[in-house]
Amino acid sequence: MASHSSTPTKLTPALKDLQKVSLGDVRFPFGFFLVDEGNKTYVIPGTLEDRRETLRKAFPNIHPLSVFAGCFPNSDGPGCHGGCGGFPAGYRCMRMVDDNRRYYSCGCVDMS
Repeated sequence: MASHSSTPTKLTPALKDLQKVSLGDVRFPFGFFLVDEGNKTYVIPGTLEDRRETLRKAFPNIHPLSVFAGCFPNSDGPGCHGGCGGFPAGYRCMRMVDDNRRYYSCGCVDMS
């Protein structure tokens, strides 16, 4: 199930897996997947549709433009950067994790 968080809380299996890889200075505007092959874990970029699908799972009534917001996963940790400019008050840039798909992203979510 997709989830969201603004601050690190419980270390889920997906977040433990994220600690295995170094994302360096790479940016993934639509998020990314972790995929195991052999003894290595690889990062595969997500698509706009992956981001849209995850946002809709976690927030069925999400603002339709949230998928295009300038809110992105950090390359150096589990958080997000960017903002939700142009959205109504109460929207925040939040981390999304889909443990089942090992997908990580961020999106603008109404937290009011």
